[in-house]
Amino acid sequence: MDENKSGKDSMMEFGTFTTDTGDGLRIQRMIMQRERIKNILQDKNIRFVSMEAPYFQDFNTELLFALNQFIHEVFLSLQCFVVYFQPKVLKKYAIPNMRADEITKHHMIHQAKTELDRHGKRFSEHVADAYFTAKVGLRFYQWHIMKSIKDSDLSEWELDYFCGKHTFIKGEKKGITEYYGLIYRENDQFFDYRKQNRNTKIIQEEIWQKKL
Repeated sequence: MDENKSGKDSMMEFGTFTTDTGDGLRIQRMIMQRERIKNILQDKNIRFVSMEAPYFQDFNTELLFALNQFIHEVFLSLQCFVVYFQPKVLKKYAIPNMRADEITKHHMIHQAKTELDRHGKRFSEHVADAYFTAKVGLRFYQWHIMKSIKDSDLSEWELDYFCGKHTFIKGEKKGITEYYGLIYRENDQFFDYRKQNRNTKIIQEEIWQKKL
């Protein structure tokens, strides 16, 4: 997405990277996906990535975790800024007038097609999810990184999700403030790999010294 545009005009390209058993062993297929991600980030000079938070409680948990680490190696080496959004959050963002647990992949596809004027055309659930992930991620990027939009430009939902906090006024927690907004969850829900440049250099120096 183009960070200087909004709505469907911000969409530049979309699609999916896939592999099958004919591409080799699982480790080779993961390497292939990693390199595809690396190439597109370099070719497009992308340094901000918005992605759906990995779900590590499914039948293929180990594979998803491994792939996630392969991809984050690319983000680290290119010093990208990466932000996660939970699946339920994306559903609520895409269709705010429905309960998240009632929203199906068909709802997400329909809403994405409506916003992008693509009814009558093929549009997978993965691309639909990626669209809404990119859309809300772009807002976070414009607000937190570019500073091109202010708090007053955010919707009530965006403001609460990005920087929400709550101070208890009674009970055992009276006077205690809980910070639940995305901005308070660095290295958990968002990662600024530019800040890790020093640690990366130390690791590289150690590896080089051992080679000598």
